[in-house]
Amino acid sequence: MSDQCSVTREVPSLDSCLVGTLSAWPLADLLLWLHQSERTAMLRVGMGLEAGIIFFRHGQVYRCEWGGIKGEQALIGLLGLADGSFTLIQRAIPDVRPNIARSTPELLLQCAVALDEHRQPRKA
Repeated sequence: MSDQCSVTREVPSLDSCLVGTLSAWPLADLLLWLHQSERTAMLRVGMGLEAGIIFFRHGQVYRCEWGGIKGEQALIGLLGLADGSFTLIQRAIPDVRPNIARSTPELLLQCAVALDEHRQPRKA
């Protein structure tokens, strides 16, 4: 028998994950929580291959993509989803170019107004 032994240490992962449904956790609530808690994370929203991705740095939304749509228009579309799931991955995120410049609270207000206008019946 050998006198050598190996010691393995568990290194805590910087990655942590939260999974849920949009019916239980509306996207606007998630965005506000991530902003208030100043999280750096990546949020995958939607179903299957049609999922969008929202990037946060210190609580600020700075990039959003959904299919071929990018920026604020993609976020407005995602906020309109009532069904689907989300996966929040809190970790150091890749260095990607921002496509959203507004602050998160301003962005949420702008998206709420845009969604409200979209839902109102059009006058003939």
